[in-house]
Amino acid sequence: MRSFLLLTALVLAALTTGVAGEDWGAYSFVPASAQDFVLEAVDGGTAEGTAVSINAPAGKAHQKWILVAKEAEFVEVKPAHAPSLALTAAQNGTSNATAIVLEQDSGMPSQLWALNKHENGSYSLLPKHTPGLGLDHFGGKRSAGAKIDLWTYQATDPHLQWFIRPLAGSGIVEAKTANPTPKYEPPAIRGEDILPGTTKQFTFTQSKVFPGTVREVTVFIPAQYDGKQPACVYVKTDGFNPREKTLLETMIATKEMPVTIGVFVRPGDLPAPMPGTLGRRNRDFEYDGVSDNNVRFLVDELLPFVAQEYQLNLSTNGKDRCLSGGSSGGIAAFTAAWNRPEAFSRVYAASGSWVAFRGGHEFPTMVRKFEAKPIRAFLTTATHDMENCAGDWFLLDQEMDNALKFSGYEYQFRVIDGPHVAGYLEHWQEAMAYLWRGWPERVKAGPSAPRAREILIPGEDWQLVAEGLKSTRGPACNASGEVFFADTSANKIHRISLDGRVNVFAEDAAQAHCGTVGADGTLFSISENSGKLMRYDASGRGSVVMEGIFGHSILARPDGGLYVTSNEGNTGLPGTVWLVKDGKKTLVDSSIKFATGMAYRPDQWLLSVAEGHSKWAYSYQIQADSTLANKERFFHLFVADWDDDAGPESLCYSIECRQFIATRSGVQVSADDGPTQVILPVPDRSRVIGVCLGGPDKNALFAFCDNRIWKRKIRQHAMGAFSPWTKISGTNL
Repeated sequence: MRSFLLLTALVLAALTTGVAGEDWGAYSFVPASAQDFVLEAVDGGTAEGTAVSINAPAGKAHQKWILVAKEAEFVEVKPAHAPSLALTAAQNGTSNATAIVLEQDSGMPSQLWALNKHENGSYSLLPKHTPGLGLDHFGGKRSAGAKIDLWTYQATDPHLQWFIRPLAGSGIVEAKTANPTPKYEPPAIRGEDILPGTTKQFTFTQSKVFPGTVREVTVFIPAQYDGKQPACVYVKTDGFNPREKTLLETMIATKEMPVTIGVFVRPGDLPAPMPGTLGRRNRDFEYDGVSDNNVRFLVDELLPFVAQEYQLNLSTNGKDRCLSGGSSGGIAAFTAAWNRPEAFSRVYAASGSWVAFRGGHEFPTMVRKFEAKPIRAFLTTATHDMENCAGDWFLLDQEMDNALKFSGYEYQFRVIDGPHVAGYLEHWQEAMAYLWRGWPERVKAGPSAPRAREILIPGEDWQLVAEGLKSTRGPACNASGEVFFADTSANKIHRISLDGRVNVFAEDAAQAHCGTVGADGTLFSISENSGKLMRYDASGRGSVVMEGIFGHSILARPDGGLYVTSNEGNTGLPGTVWLVKDGKKTLVDSSIKFATGMAYRPDQWLLSVAEGHSKWAYSYQIQADSTLANKERFFHLFVADWDDDAGPESLCYSIECRQFIATRSGVQVSADDGPTQVILPVPDRSRVIGVCLGGPDKNALFAFCDNRIWKRKIRQHAMGAFSPWTKISGTNL
């Protein structure tokens, strides 16, 4: 803990002495006994055993060092030019004059250093494996190439004291990756080539998304706009800043940005009905909420109004549209792109409020779990950013940085010395140059997080299988990969054949709600309304197996038994699970809030049952007689901030032991120990009612969304009652 606190204090101390507008991340080590020199890896070496010495500062990467907090008392010191190496006491030496070198980072004690701070602001570095020694500038020699070794530690010895100073310009992301982004240099341009655009102002009062609100809007129209082609669109939250007009004019002139209409919009206010009374301020509601309200307001209301009012030809393509803002306006910009990346794909967010006002603190987790979206972002935070009841902006902005990196997003992140939203205008040109780079090419989605990459196949996206159906539910796969599903409102069962066509399998389906395929290939269905459990032969001819069992979902077991979930019906017991076997039905569980879909693991001894009006799916142990034991509310599902529950419905397992759950947010994929690891929304963001694996190679994931069916090929394969017992292993974290 001492090292962590010292490191924190070090960083904070460094930041308070920085230059405004600069980024921090790497440090120089200056010997107290020779302050005209800095610590370096000799000749920029990257091999094991590279010597460490001092030299005149030259701004080279091998003179920059990264501090990484490790165990409770210690840090590692890594060269920025080769971060896989670490500052090391050679051969784990424990005697005076042990050489200091670079060796492959292995976390061994001779690479872990405690930081002891002195009154003069310097630090001594003491290695974990021999804390009686310290990092020594031998004899205080004031020349390049002086030896660096271990020596007996004395707090007053200046040869063992080092000033650790931050370096500007590297940034946190670059310090982590040792791949610095070149400093942005705006193109040279003559003043007369910068053409002044025009601005229009109006008050917008016609919102249905935010009814009754009043807001000011400013529209910037560049001189180069002629209306012949759809113009790109730049939307700025929190209204108009005249400096941005000048910046837009400049960057359109340098062609770093295309011809772009600017729409500067303030948050709404709901006026008070009597004078002298405070109206309802809408900024937090509109900007900090993570729903699609604000993007619907922009896309469906404001931008069409602007286009019509000023007869502007505005592009509606996300590749041509950018959003920008600071603080709550910053998260609002990102949220709009997150919910509608096809409408906005470029985002500049300064000191974004990824904090707990209205669910913004969940964004880093959402970024890690959802399949990556086609968004390019430029984000900043400030060293003295805001902190209040909702959180610490500086810390949470860094969480967002880490999440975007984890999921492979195309983005830049800057830490700027200063207060909340510091450097917004100073970094505006750099941000726009980065965001519009390569236009008019589309922004591409990154590879997603590691667990998603284990499931998804690059280039294999969702495809529409069918639409115009009434109510698709309860899908099931057979041994050949054909998929059956109920269309409840139409009272039909359909089959998706191996060539991808959808055909009617059974015309009069006894109001089937769900289907399952037995070990012998028989299709069974259950109904919530008719109370009939049906079986179907290969031609689609049905016969009644049992009456008086009102089921929501049905699942076939390899031993010929069937599980059925029921909610009320004529049983009088809401949320029940029944076993149907040998012509009898047996109650095996009750008291589930609303029992929906079921699936069992490929090793055939654990059953999952979704609880529809919650964020849970239960886990049960299947006993030898098919009864259930050891019930747990086990699988924890993601719930979107604007939803009351996850809405889990259909479940299925892959033979590789991934559990897929149909929810309001898309298909959620859970780890074997319970949490959701991956979320796959469908293209139209519909609630997924049914989920199933199937297809010719049994590697197509089908998502059923009432009137539409989607599919995509993945790295997982279907299983069912027809599958043999399969050994499984635990899911990676």
